[in-house]
Amino acid sequence: MVSSPSRPLILVVDGWLANAGDAASYVATTRSLQRELPGARVAIAAHHRSLVGDHYPELDLVPPLDAIAGVSWPWTSEEDIAEAPVIEALVEEADLVLAAGGGYLLERYQPEPRIRGYEAVLERGKRLAFYSQSIGRFSDPGLRGRLEAVLQAAELVLLRDEHSLEIVREQGNPENVEVTADEAFLFPAPRRISRPRSLLVTASPHPWERSGDNELPDHSFVSEIAAALDRLLSSELVHKVTLASTAQGLGGSRWEIEDDSDLSEAIFKEIPPHQRDMVEVRLGYLTPREYAELAAQHMALISMRMHGAILGATTGTPVLMANASDKARALFQRTDGGMNGIAERSDLARLDELVAPILEDPGQARLRQYDAVEKMRGLARRNAQLVAECLKIRV
Repeated sequence: MVSSPSRPLILVVDGWLANAGDAASYVATTRSLQRELPGARVAIAAHHRSLVGDHYPELDLVPPLDAIAGVSWPWTSEEDIAEAPVIEALVEEADLVLAAGGGYLLERYQPEPRIRGYEAVLERGKRLAFYSQSIGRFSDPGLRGRLEAVLQAAELVLLRDEHSLEIVREQGNPENVEVTADEAFLFPAPRRISRPRSLLVTASPHPWERSGDNELPDHSFVSEIAAALDRLLSSELVHKVTLASTAQGLGGSRWEIEDDSDLSEAIFKEIPPHQRDMVEVRLGYLTPREYAELAAQHMALISMRMHGAILGATTGTPVLMANASDKARALFQRTDGGMNGIAERSDLARLDELVAPILEDPGQARLRQYDAVEKMRGLARRNAQLVAECLKIRV
């Protein structure tokens, strides 16, 4: 049966605005879907609307699924619950419910409430799809079985790495799966005007997922990163360092939101006093546009967050991913090293050595990275194309 609503409604769920990397994906998702489906309404069911929603006038922000799924997170607001009738009506009206792209379907994130949300959508007879996901291997058989059932019921499952594909295939090799790329590669990049010998560093205590293991059990790397920056400043390869992250400014026990600014300040304090006038710590929440503009102003970027690396790369700033998670290693491999990164936790102690070739010959690094970004952009464009096909044709 062919479905051709005059103004289809795509409800994107699981929005997480506290992280600018995720928000970059929602901006790109909206643009991509409306390009493929002119006139479509793309509504983003997101947390943190009361905190930062006013920064995103281009997004159609609506309440999260929490109220209809009967779940509550530490970050679920009173507003989210009070607007239950709004999200009920949107789910009922939606032509497709689309799980936002990202890496939140990992067991350590305790995703049972999210899975419950998908189940609630399916119980209402709605069509469900997944956008550019990383999916982890679950040890809890009950949770694993529920996620498997949801993925089998979905009309489309888009993945951003082969590691996730391997895991999904273990659950029955469904035919509705394709590996594409992270939608953040399609975020509209600002113009690049970099300062010579400048380095942006995005440090994060965000744990790495390495085949189900947390590879960053402590903050011992603070001293290692500070020592590497000290050596870079002493060598004069770098005259200016900026510390800033895609996830900062909103932390605190009330919301249980990660805040990398504490780590930036800890690194700054470890840098010898005579070097600190060459180091700036940017505090406060940064939108994806603000972070990308900051990246564009620097000669190079070291990012422990993958979305920070992606946003920096889209501006043309050469990037070193200081992240050895499965998803980061997969991105390195898929781009034949064009998206440059580290291999192990121990490499954090020698970031100065690893970033030196980029600083010494940024032009060559930029060329390799440009090809990698273009490849990923081509794959990311498949996301909206496949969703559009899914909406236009019902088997």
